[in-house]
Amino acid sequence: MRTILSLLATGALMTACAHDANHDGDGASLSADQGTAVPTSLSVSTAPLTVNVPETSLGPVDPVVARKAWKDGVTRFDDGDYAGAVTQLKLAVAGAPGDAYRLYLLGLAQWKSNDLGAAESSLAGSAKLDGSRAKTWINLARVRNGLNDRTGAIEASDKALGLDPTSADALHQKGRAFLELNRGDEAQDALKTAHDLDPDNGYIANTLGLLLIQMGRPADAIEPLEVAKLRLPHVAYVRNNLGVAYERTGRMEEAKLEYVAAVDAGDMGGKAMKSLVRLGATDTTDTSGITVAATEAVPADTK
Repeated sequence: MRTILSLLATGALMTACAHDANHDGDGASLSADQGTAVPTSLSVSTAPLTVNVPETSLGPVDPVVARKAWKDGVTRFDDGDYAGAVTQLKLAVAGAPGDAYRLYLLGLAQWKSNDLGAAESSLAGSAKLDGSRAKTWINLARVRNGLNDRTGAIEASDKALGLDPTSADALHQKGRAFLELNRGDEAQDALKTAHDLDPDNGYIANTLGLLLIQMGRPADAIEPLEVAKLRLPHVAYVRNNLGVAYERTGRMEEAKLEYVAAVDAGDMGGKAMKSLVRLGATDTTDTSGITVAATEAVPADTK
């Protein structure tokens, strides 16, 4: 019996470790230490962060049932069935309420199911149980940004940076929060450093480009936005932002092509189509035939 229990425990640990590298959020990979120090202008708060471990409404769960639920939850998560994963992972967490990794994966499944409030509670609870994992804090920061809790996102990012000062993802989340708080200089410091640490990360490059546009520097925004386009060619807001940068630097034909690509990629909110109409598109029902008739300097619409 001891041998069987030992094998079960080892298997659960191996499963957690194997999935730990894959469940990191919105497609942005965590960067290894590249030997680049965080500039002294980026302050990292050491103030304690208060979090509460979420309570489950489920009663006691048999350990055997909890282990099976954990296995099923991980499988459903990997298969993209996030709602199903949430159901199973709640059972798994109830059967092992002190397991930080189970709570972490539940938080990711809830985030991917667009239940940001529940995700925040689960990830904060996981961080409370084990604050030594930078990825937990990074994903907590990501979810808090999604909830427009910019101060909370900065706090969580600082916790991650205290563990890994060269984490491009943590700097990205901190920069996103600063951008939305209109703290442009601090956002630029964080995002430029993140971009230097992980120059091929399209999400970081897009956020840096968007910031530079908002700071009135569209020419400087083109380089990171072209990187974002290369890495995320079918993401509408990336193509729209590059179109804005081109338009504001007088490169109207290139702007039109990016707006067309944004429309073809989905154009959530219709910003790219509005830009095409503003630029004098002659046919908005078929983007392949759109031409630009106007080149006057007019405000461009960013996401």
